Amino acid sequence: MPSQLFTPPSSTADVPAIRLPDPERIFLDRAERFDALAKDHSLGEWLAFMGRLSRAQHQALQEMTDAELPDAESLERARIHRMPPLSTASFPRPSTWRDALGRIIELVNDDAPEGLRETLSTLMVTSSEGLEKLADQLLSGEPDKNDLPRLPLIAAALQVLFTRLAAQLDATRLPPMEARSICPVCGNLPVASIIRADGPVENLRYAHCTLCNTEWNAPRATCLLCGDDEKLALHEIDGDDGIARAESCESCNSYLKIIYQGKNAHVDPVADDLASIALDMLVDEAGFERAGPNLLLIGAGGE
Repeated sequence: MPSQLFTPPSSTADVPAIRLPDPERIFLDRAERFDALAKDHSLGEWLAFMGRLSRAQHQALQEMTDAELPDAESLERARIHRMPPLSTASFPRPSTWRDALGRIIELVNDDAPEGLRETLSTLMVTSSEGLEKLADQLLSGEPDKNDLPRLPLIAAALQVLFTRLAAQLDATRLPPMEARSICPVCGNLPVASIIRADGPVENLRYAHCTLCNTEWNAPRATCLLCGDDEKLALHEIDGDDGIARAESCESCNSYLKIIYQGKNAHVDPVADDLASIALDMLVDEAGFERAGPNLLLIGAGGE
């Protein structure tokens, strides 16, 4: 594996252990990245739609109300026991995510791909109970195959809710998880990791949560899933721009993409992950399994 250069920070205080999402920019920036990636891409039409979906998520986020955090006692208890305060396994999910889903459908319906319109129509008439069951399927990682086409839209709305909630937390009160593969906010897995160039210290690696868009600092050249630092390899598509690479681990037979920001690159872990599906195919064929899902891809043939 090629050596990875890393300059230690001048002070550990310079390193933000956790980066919470910016609700004013996260989905807008993602939409802009999708727009850029769609140009001259073999999946350009789909990526362009994902940009429109991201803008719909932004609008739904700005309009969201009644997304309240757990009370102070619950947050402190989670901190003491080093548990994600918004764990999807135990946190009572506010129903406002269903309002976000309705708004997203309204915003994307007119120019949605023909094959998606029936799915959108079905979701619009699904009962509240039915929607909650779909959300449970998605978050448990045990979806019914008959429901797969609807899950990316369910994921989009849940991302709005959990991003809104995560943005309200105090990052300094969130201890890192013992398992570095777990989001310290909601307990979900990372969609990818990113080598950032826009923080107080450059070239730090952050894992990016597939659900709430929180990022947490992670060591480089170390498997995020099992912690191994010896049986790793980097994979990339020959002739590609090198922004997206896959780090595989022979110890646990998993892989996770690394997105390299660079000094001038506008990248997004979710968008760049979807635009590099060919890389998933390459690593899958080598026998490795993906360490964390892209929730917007479930049911679209990628998970």
